[in-house]
Amino acid sequence: MARTGYQLLSPSPWPISAAAAVMGLCATLLIFCGEGVSWIFWGSLSVSFSLFIFVLCNWWSDVVKESTYLGEWSSYVVRTYAWGFRFFIISEAFFFAGLLGSFVFYGVGESSIHGVGFWPPRGIKPLVPWKMALLNTAILVGSSATANWALKFVQAHNTLNFDMEVKKSEIKRFSKSGKKLAGGTVDTYYYQDRAVVAFIVTIILGVSFTFLQALEYYWASFSFGDGIYGSTFYLLTGFHGLHVVIGTIF
Repeated sequence: MARTGYQLLSPSPWPISAAAAVMGLCATLLIFCGEGVSWIFWGSLSVSFSLFIFVLCNWWSDVVKESTYLGEWSSYVVRTYAWGFRFFIISEAFFFAGLLGSFVFYGVGESSIHGVGFWPPRGIKPLVPWKMALLNTAILVGSSATANWALKFVQAHNTLNFDMEVKKSEIKRFSKSGKKLAGGTVDTYYYQDRAVVAFIVTIILGVSFTFLQALEYYWASFSFGDGIYGSTFYLLTGFHGLHVVIGTIF
């Protein structure tokens, strides 16, 4: 890396394993669309999701070791990871825009074979948006706020502990909000403790969101197979819920 500025990766089993796990999850979705909830569905879901979580834990563990403990990341590597994550966010935005676009397109056009001209289609009772959906939205916004607070506390702790060239203005800013010790020094564990509390609150809010969404699915009067309305609704909210679950775990 000293010659190129980039990290030369050793062979890793995680990319191909992640691809296999994603293929298994896609196959699980096809099984659900064709046969519904059955023992084949639960078996495929259990194996694929367990493999997916196992791969993520080990892959991200390797990334943390390489960057934090082995010191293999240069500024070039950090820059490429940052741009890669930006492109990932853009792809996520287009993914959800496509699902939302299909929902709106069929909402203003033909709704389904069984109820042309009606949205939602006849026989489907939609969920009330200003009840549990509104509560879940508030929980999600609150979890974003607590996650950002935790990030700020972690940055303050790291700045005061590890950045020897930090500007005096930064130290003064953190000192105003931090807890003072004898001699006027700042208690950096003040920020660490509050970061832990903010993370715990974020996790609780994420679990609450997932639980309420599961209740919403249980109480819904329509299923995935009820035309374009049911399929787009469950795909859109299901993938969004999956993002929340992964964020809560990791």
